[in-house]
Order: sequence, then C-alpha cells, then structure tokens
Amino acid sequence: MIKKLTLILFGLIAFAGSSEAASQKQLPVLKKPQAEQCSPVGKGAAMSTVARQTKGKVLSASLNARAKPPVYRVKVLTDSGRVRHYYVNACNGRLM
Repeated sequence: MIKKLTLILFGLIAFAGSSEAASQKQLPVLKKPQAEQCSPVGKGAAMSTVARQTKGKVLSASLNARAKPPVYRVKVLTDSGRVRHYYVNACNGRLM
C-alpha cells in the first residue's frame, strides 16, 4: 500500500513538474507582415492609362482606398455605346 501511494505521489510530482516546464516554454512570436504603404497615383494618371489602352471615352474615375491594393474604378463609354468599368492599381498605375 505504501509503495502504491509513493508511486502515485512521484507520478503527481513528475506531472506537475512537466506542466511547469511546459508553461515556461516560450512560443515563437509571429510577426504580422507590415502593410505596404503606397502613395496612390493621381486620378488623372489612372484615367489616361485607361484612355491609352482602350478605345472609348473616359467618363469618370473613383478611388477605392479600402481595397487591398487600392484601386481606381474608371468608367468608359465604348464605341458601341456601352459603358464599361476598368480597374487600375493605384499603387503602380497598371490596368488590372
């Protein structure tokens, strides 16, 4: 009976020691990637990019700064009379 109690006691001590050691371990810290900061190209630059690459009349443009990356939505009237929307990456000025 004393042997069983002694074994149980040592088992509990070993278990408590391992949980302390586990709580002492430092977990790796994950760094959040920093959001790339970009200064958006101008609305006129976005409109001229679309005008050069499409056949049609540019009507308007608006910046969606919440999008990742920020984009300009450029409205174009095509030769056939339809209105199309083109999207321009505001960070680099390229048509998407």
